[in-house]
Amino acid sequence: MSLAEKLAQVHAIIRQPTKDSLNPHFNSTFASLNECNRVVSIAVREVGDCDYWQRAVYNPEAKCYEMQTVFAADGSEVVLSSHPFRDDANPQKCASASTYARRYSLLSAFNLAAEDDDGNQAAKPSVTASGMEAAKRRMWAAIKSYAAKSGDDPGEIITALKDESTWNESSDYFEMVAMKFEDLANES
Repeated sequence: MSLAEKLAQVHAIIRQPTKDSLNPHFNSTFASLNECNRVVSIAVREVGDCDYWQRAVYNPEAKCYEMQTVFAADGSEVVLSSHPFRDDANPQKCASASTYARRYSLLSAFNLAAEDDDGNQAAKPSVTASGMEAAKRRMWAAIKSYAAKSGDDPGEIITALKDESTWNESSDYFEMVAMKFEDLANES
């Protein structure tokens, strides 16, 4: 059986992960990296004669690392997904970025559910443009505060965020990024 046929079988039998972790900022649940790896491993073992792994590869053009999710079968391998992340002199920040990249690369590679999709999100009223603008301003303020402490260029941070496959123009996303950079600024 070819690599493509094996991968199609894995995709056909894979179960969506259980949302086993809580995001305290949004009070929503999500599937952890361990849970995502668990469901992919079960499907790969069930299909047999195939494997997957993740590796960090430096991309000199983008000046960042990419977390690649690789699938192998029939003596061949293919990179299913690649998620960029920046290396950092702070080991804790680097480990956090690497874990985030591993989770999102795995989610993308195997079409796993990434967020709380129990219908509550769909039932929320839409955010007004002014609400989204306020969230975007908060994000910018947090990034500028972090950049002032770290010496990073705020424009480069935004460019890196926009290069990530998770970028979207929503107030929830802007709020999430704001909280992340507020936490980073407080750690600095």
